Amino acid sequence: MSDDIDEAKVAVVPAIHDGAAYLYDYFKHLTSLSILTLGGVLAISQREGAAPAAAKMYAVVGLVALAAIFAFSGTGAIVRQQSTGKVPGKWFNPNFYRIVAPAALSLGVGMFLALYLEGLGQ
Repeated sequence: MSDDIDEAKVAVVPAIHDGAAYLYDYFKHLTSLSILTLGGVLAISQREGAAPAAAKMYAVVGLVALAAIFAFSGTGAIVRQQSTGKVPGKWFNPNFYRIVAPAALSLGVGMFLALYLEGLGQ
């Protein structure tokens, strides 16, 4: 048996400092979380009993959907940047999406919890 490693057979692993790989995984999980949250919000809001006002629910659904869109767009920006080598524009870069997507998701979930708890109290 030889201790030599055939480098052609070794899997390529991103370096520790490869921020694009981490951001890609982050956005991928944030997209999944946003879509699951959107499904949960819609399912819970359809229950009998204390249904929140339609306008408020539209705001909640809009914020959670916006989080999913921004997270998916962030993934696309990373793929575009890595595949073409072009640096994205000032407003359309992964760092913008990294800040806006979780903020929209947090606001949407917080609004929904406030509406849901308000409805339980009535």
